[in-house]
Amino acid sequence: MKTTTFRVLPLLGVLLLELLALGWASLGSEVSARGQLTPFSAGIAALMLITGLLPAILRPKAEHTLIACFAAIFAFFLAIPFEFSDLPALQPGLPTYALLEPFLLLRVINASILLPMAVHVSARFPRASRTSDKTILGAYLFSAILLAFFLLASVAWTRILSIVLLFAWFTFVMGLFLWNLLVIVRDASPGNFRFAQQARVVMFSILVAEVPLWLRPLSIAFGLDIIPYNLLLFFQIFVPMGLAYAVLRHDLFGIDRFLRRTLAYGAVSLALLTLYLALTTALTELFASSLTSRPLAPLVSLIVAAILFEPARRFIQRWLDRLLYPDRLKFLAAVQGMQASLARVHRREEIVRLLTEDFPAQIGAEWAALKLFPEPDVPPARLVPAWSTRLVAGSVNFGGYWLGARRAGPIYDTDESNRLHALASQAALALAYANAYESLYQLNQNLEARVKEQTMQALDSQQALATYEERQRIARDLHDSVTQSLFGLGMMARGLKASAPESFKGQLAELESLASDILREMRLLLDQLRNASAEETVNLTEAVQSQCETLSRRTGPEGGPLLVVEVKSPAGLEIPSSIADAALWVIREALQNIVKHSGSRAAQIEVKREARLHVIVRDEGAGFDVTAAPAGHYGLRGMRERVLALGGEFKIDSEIGRGTILSFSLPLPKEI
Repeated sequence: MKTTTFRVLPLLGVLLLELLALGWASLGSEVSARGQLTPFSAGIAALMLITGLLPAILRPKAEHTLIACFAAIFAFFLAIPFEFSDLPALQPGLPTYALLEPFLLLRVINASILLPMAVHVSARFPRASRTSDKTILGAYLFSAILLAFFLLASVAWTRILSIVLLFAWFTFVMGLFLWNLLVIVRDASPGNFRFAQQARVVMFSILVAEVPLWLRPLSIAFGLDIIPYNLLLFFQIFVPMGLAYAVLRHDLFGIDRFLRRTLAYGAVSLALLTLYLALTTALTELFASSLTSRPLAPLVSLIVAAILFEPARRFIQRWLDRLLYPDRLKFLAAVQGMQASLARVHRREEIVRLLTEDFPAQIGAEWAALKLFPEPDVPPARLVPAWSTRLVAGSVNFGGYWLGARRAGPIYDTDESNRLHALASQAALALAYANAYESLYQLNQNLEARVKEQTMQALDSQQALATYEERQRIARDLHDSVTQSLFGLGMMARGLKASAPESFKGQLAELESLASDILREMRLLLDQLRNASAEETVNLTEAVQSQCETLSRRTGPEGGPLLVVEVKSPAGLEIPSSIADAALWVIREALQNIVKHSGSRAAQIEVKREARLHVIVRDEGAGFDVTAAPAGHYGLRGMRERVLALGGEFKIDSEIGRGTILSFSLPLPKEI
């Protein structure tokens, strides 16, 4: 508050001094200041004064106070008209100040003050330049010296010299002011874009307004009065017009955009109100002659004007927005589009892309960053955000969001910041929804997997039940037919042995033993069929050893065991019955092939359990050529097909005279 008061004091001092000087001039002149003023000059002076005062009031800063002081002095400089006929006759021997009329003397003093103030303003506006404070102070001292030299000159040549020096000083100051603006315009650095736009508008308006001001004293010096004062005043209108456009369109003076729009819309509403009153008056006069009742004319005029007022206001407001605030319209469209997009998305990745890629591109922001929990809630290094917020929904903080400055356009004003906060709140809700959606989606996937697993288990159980029932039926059939036949065969062999000759008794005894062994294997097979289920496991080691013992108890052609088998298998090797049945079948077929074709009476079986079941059956018999297996031998083919059907691998390695190695592997369930 103290700083604002301190900055307003110089402006109040300037206004007070100008008013006192104007009063002094009125006292010393035959015509008062009111008599000197014209409506046009007073209007232009008031417009110039208001143009300078508004920035100092709405956005108090040191440079804005300087501009306001400059505008106040320039307004008083323009207020009193000056024509060629007002120049006094220069008499030698008297100082110049004694010959000048008070109002003209006041104009000269104001002009001498305005010139160094122009140097001061150009060094601080619209962007600070490298002009030092000593240079600015030197400009004030130089202008004061020239003023004193002119006012005290009493000889013709000194007066002419002082006038030439003052005009040269005026030319230099005007050129310096425009040059400083041109330097800003030509600066292509990214951070200077907004200043360049402001300087371009200000330079154009100053050039159009002040060139006639520079030409007028030059024309007067040559005795030509080709630029009337009212024409000079008319060109000064370009200064407030240019500054107003730069304020509304390019954020000159940094006045809040909402306030700028309020002022613009207020001015438009005032103009429309004036037009409304004028239209009402005109329509009253128009309808007065056509309506039979004159009291109805004002009422009809008011109704017609009221109907036209609101559409006209909306039309002009839209036109002003398009002309002065295209970036705001672009921003509002981007926010509305982003709100619609956030209402549709349900994935975190899509929300991140919208906030960090699509939205900053639509509003022209240089960059955008989004850090979601558990990332640190800090902006990217070496980047300065122009706006930032946290994404919070309820009591949950999802992270931080940062936006860089816009490439072309003002900073985010209060209204835009509020809209960005509302958009961030919607983005936080969208993130919360996305998290819930992803959790539900994952839960649904898990449920689907569990349902599928349960369904497969039910199908497996149903299939296992059907398999079990089929095994029971086969077991019953085998028991009722094959088992009884084998038992009968054994009893028949025993009965024949008692009454048979001695030469046949040995063969009948062997037949009885063979029938007994086959009956034992059949009963073992029946037990397996009757006790099998989907969850049952079989001790493969015991089953293999049982088969090998059966073969070893049988007598071979040479009188010894039919086949002696060495089994290497871990004790307690429990595997599912389906895999055990297949492995036992392949092993049985391999041992039968050894008995029938190898000529060997010895074999080795090696069983290992790793991730798969590995079985090796080896003999040292005659061997064979695996590439030329005899036609009609389907044992090997059957073994291979049974192993491959279970996803296993089957291999035979054999050479004539070097024995045979049969190996196969079968996959085991993971829980085994």
